[in-house]
Amino acid sequence: MTPERKPIYPTPEVLASSTKATPLARQMTKHLETPQTGLIHIYTGNGKGKTTASVGLTVRAHAHGLRVLFVQFLKNGLSGEIGILRQLDNVRVLSGQADMKFTNQMEEDDKIRTRQMHEEFFAAAVTAAQAGEIDLLVLDETFGALATGLLDSNEVYNFLVTKPARLEVVLTGRNPESRFLALADYVSDVQCIAHPYEKGILAREGIDY
Repeated sequence: MTPERKPIYPTPEVLASSTKATPLARQMTKHLETPQTGLIHIYTGNGKGKTTASVGLTVRAHAHGLRVLFVQFLKNGLSGEIGILRQLDNVRVLSGQADMKFTNQMEEDDKIRTRQMHEEFFAAAVTAAQAGEIDLLVLDETFGALATGLLDSNEVYNFLVTKPARLEVVLTGRNPESRFLALADYVSDVQCIAHPYEKGILAREGIDY
């Protein structure tokens, strides 16, 4: 029988039992005892770091014992961080096949198969959310999939409007529609000031993927 997994972060009981509770510890106790409302995050912009930020939030959520579903659109699942996320016992990952092409290289048959896969991923995410199986849902490269017609914009929007109240949702990608921005509680615009590609330096293993 697998023992019950305990959050890595201090629980209210641990904080309350501290013989020398600091003001910060008392504040954290009050915060953890307060019912939380799930919010919506958008990481957008033309700079590097949107997926990296969503992975970081996933790891933080894992440390607190939260259940995470990490869904990737338009990606082949081979980036280094995906292998690590798959090893975390309360994180589930849905990502593309190893032979997935860039959208500008796809033939019509490729697009049909990719859209079907994306729809299946999104349907699985909605089912998990509605069943109360997850606390955090990451939809990586959502806006790229929407812009290329490989995911339905209205379905994603309607889900966000009707999502479970305590579910936290992260969406990433460039150029989100204004209606998505209006729904979001956090919007981070990652801008490219400089990039090594401009110097002819290609993506590096362990740093960029």
